[in-house]
Amino acid sequence: MFSPIIRQIDLANALTLTGLMLSFISVIFSMQSNFYAAIICMMYAGIIDLFDGFLARRTERTELQSEVGKHLDSLVDICSFGFAPAIFAYSWGLREPFSIALLVIYMAMNALRLAYFNSTGLTISENKEYYTGLPVTYAALFIPLTFTLSFFIPNYAMKIVLQGLYLLLATAMISGFKMLKLSGVWYGIFSLAAIGLTGVYIWKIIITN
Repeated sequence: MFSPIIRQIDLANALTLTGLMLSFISVIFSMQSNFYAAIICMMYAGIIDLFDGFLARRTERTELQSEVGKHLDSLVDICSFGFAPAIFAYSWGLREPFSIALLVIYMAMNALRLAYFNSTGLTISENKEYYTGLPVTYAALFIPLTFTLSFFIPNYAMKIVLQGLYLLLATAMISGFKMLKLSGVWYGIFSLAAIGLTGVYIWKIIITN
């Protein structure tokens, strides 16, 4: 008989754990200065975070699997969209005291945002669901998009851009604005965007090697 710990794993929770593995690989790539590969892993951790919830809502789950999935998702999110992006930025060059303080704040805001969401959930208005503040998952969109600027601008300018980006993300995550929860066709749009950016970054890997 499987232990209750193993019985927590269903398809949705297994997919969530796959996102955690991708985040760890992203950290390894960052530490090895393979930044384009790290970005690709970061993006697909974000795509997985979209689809594990989609899968969870459409498969039959035990009460244990459903309840564990909520906690597991947040634990993986802080790794995927807090810790991994911070290691990426540090490895790339944000290493002086101001940048380190900024990355610490960024991770802390991730944790606060996730804790708040776990406590309050979504806001419902006119049959639509809204987040409070920017979901941490969006780091997997904005960081890869912004980092394409590194193809065209010098490192000192890119450093300023990244500092500004992480500050904006941290601020948006704890802001009180309401953001519509996207679903349906947006899953396909985000997936296509990830595939497109993957092609861009693979092309960059090829021409720089």
